[in-house]
Amino acid sequence: MKTKLIACFVLMSTLAYGQVDSTDLIVQKMMSEQKIVGLSLAVIKNGATIVNKGYGLANAEHQVAVTPATVIRLGSLSKQFFTTAIMKLQEQGKLSIQDPVHQFFPDAPESWRPIQLKHLMSHTSGLKREGPAYDNSIIQPDLVIIKSAYGLPLDFKTGEKYQYSNLGYYLLAEIIKQVSGMPWQDYIKEQLFIPAGMKNSGMTDFYPIIANRANGYMHKTGVLVNADAMYAVRPSGGFLSTSNDMILWEKMLRDKNKILKKENWEQLWQPYIKTSADLKSKAYYGFGWIIDERNGNKTVEHGGANVGFRSYYTRFVDKDLTIIILTNTDEANPAVLVKALSNYYFSNKYNQAKP
Repeated sequence: MKTKLIACFVLMSTLAYGQVDSTDLIVQKMMSEQKIVGLSLAVIKNGATIVNKGYGLANAEHQVAVTPATVIRLGSLSKQFFTTAIMKLQEQGKLSIQDPVHQFFPDAPESWRPIQLKHLMSHTSGLKREGPAYDNSIIQPDLVIIKSAYGLPLDFKTGEKYQYSNLGYYLLAEIIKQVSGMPWQDYIKEQLFIPAGMKNSGMTDFYPIIANRANGYMHKTGVLVNADAMYAVRPSGGFLSTSNDMILWEKMLRDKNKILKKENWEQLWQPYIKTSADLKSKAYYGFGWIIDERNGNKTVEHGGANVGFRSYYTRFVDKDLTIIILTNTDEANPAVLVKALSNYYFSNKYNQAKP
């Protein structure tokens, strides 16, 4: 019953704006198929925002609609903020991405000696995906999680291949803290969010009351329920933001000299290592971004996943199109929606429909 009410709300909230366009129909179809409770969508083409809209519910119990100001957890979209912060510190002359991890963690095991910051940024360090002390149900100091991995062997020789490691981003966060002399979340806010004008983005845990924050949802045995609380995501994926703020971030990315020098932005987006041993795969990882192709078009992108939340950020580099999707449902697969929307925006149907 609750799912039917949500689907009805999605349709009615869209109709309230007037005639349903093709974007709305594509979004509604995906939300229905994937049982997505709420979603915010931003589309930027040729530097202009052509869509900035909420669909469905931020809170199903109180029937609160998603809007572009709804605060949604980003998951691993957060990683691009950490790599940008590291590049900023390099520009400030405070570190180099070639610096060894042992410079910042002198008590780290000998096996970590070959690891440099660039290996953490590109998931090529050989570190485990998580530190053994990581536990969603409790909040712990980052160093506790980092040091819990000291006794573990590397999974492969540093730099040899790609293996996603949230643990590596805990190290990056601690390095930002050490080098900047302030909490890493404060450095990111001061150096990245404030210059970009992002007033509703930041890092927090489960407890604070945040205006316009979306609830996370999941389905258990086909029934919609509140998602389990996540307390410990922190550096690996704990930032929250809004569609409005992510548009500001995208505009800042386009103005390549605003926060970083142009060459440093481009270094973040350079293909560093293949993400798969499959030779047919065209996906590479850069520094906090995946470099790939969709229908022959180069993309720079990343997804995010926390319990109850899924997100995706895709930049079609050669087509000057960016699609940003934030959802509050565990089963959502926003990459599928990116594909459907990009197919539409690249089609003759869209070009003919433009005023």
